[in-house]
Amino acid sequence: MLRSRQVVLAAAAAGAAALLIGSTLAVLTLRPAESDSDGDGIPDSVEAATQRNVVAASAGNEFSIVSRLASAPFSDQFQVSYEAGTFFVSYQRARGSDSSYQLELRNLVEWMDSNGNNRIDPGETVGVGTTLGTTAFANAPVTKTQLESADGGLVTELSIRSTTVNMTLNVTVAERFIRLSNHRVLTPMEVKLDLTVDGVTVSPGASLGLDVRINTTKSLEYGNRSWDDVNEFADGEAGINVTGGPEASPATVFFSWSKSAIADGLEIPVSYSNFSTGVPNSYELYLAYSLTKARSPVRLVHDPVLGVDSAAYKGVVTRPPELQGDLVLYAGSLAAAVILIALTVIVADRRRKKREE
Repeated sequence: MLRSRQVVLAAAAAGAAALLIGSTLAVLTLRPAESDSDGDGIPDSVEAATQRNVVAASAGNEFSIVSRLASAPFSDQFQVSYEAGTFFVSYQRARGSDSSYQLELRNLVEWMDSNGNNRIDPGETVGVGTTLGTTAFANAPVTKTQLESADGGLVTELSIRSTTVNMTLNVTVAERFIRLSNHRVLTPMEVKLDLTVDGVTVSPGASLGLDVRINTTKSLEYGNRSWDDVNEFADGEAGINVTGGPEASPATVFFSWSKSAIADGLEIPVSYSNFSTGVPNSYELYLAYSLTKARSPVRLVHDPVLGVDSAAYKGVVTRPPELQGDLVLYAGSLAAAVILIALTVIVADRRRKKREE
């Protein structure tokens, strides 16, 4: 039989060893394997921490969307409103920084690609095909539907059909992430705008362009990659960033678009051109849809995005994970350590007795 002193020493050593092993393994397993219940590629833990509270209201030819994140210690709010062909996007950070822009869908234009670069250059527009703005949308009512996503978040869809041309605007905003395709995830920090022009006729050899006017008092920057593209929520997007507030805590809103569209079922390239309006704080943007492979009249589908570079989202996804101990792991470590040390003591005791004999 083992001496009582040896038993005490063995138990104490076992406890210390188990504590060391269990603590080390607990640090190595800070979180269990990430689950993704709805299969959108975004871990459930991220979706839960970044879920926003979205309130959408519509009346006549107007709608308003307010999206808030309150995930302590992070919070922010963005708002998208619409009236008769014009969108207004604003973003307020918790510490007071803000940014905003107004975007008006002005015209559908025809253009001739005289130099073959697939973009609208000065002098290449050949006339206004259709006037948009209040002319096309002043009497176009907004219809709203709501549904639940696969993981329980609220999804709001707003639809507007022009009264003067077969153009439809479908707006989608969600409280949680939604995978729309292999190349696109809709994040809760943005509003997706599906723009469809059905049965539009263009002159032989001409293509179609969308004339957009952007007004803002903040800093505007064009980029060949959008926020979604950089953060791997989309593939092949360009856009503009509008930034306000101090450099240490800026607030940024964006307008982005895919570099491709669908014309009569065929994928076509989309480019952009920016022109001076001659008015301070006002910018002219043309999205160019090359229709060289499409027939007229044409059905065109494109999907711009209005969104924000959410500082609160960044804070949520970059904060360090909480340490998470594992009781089963610790108990197993303790048992293994007790057995190991007990065997060691037994072997040592037998060797001592042999030496005494």
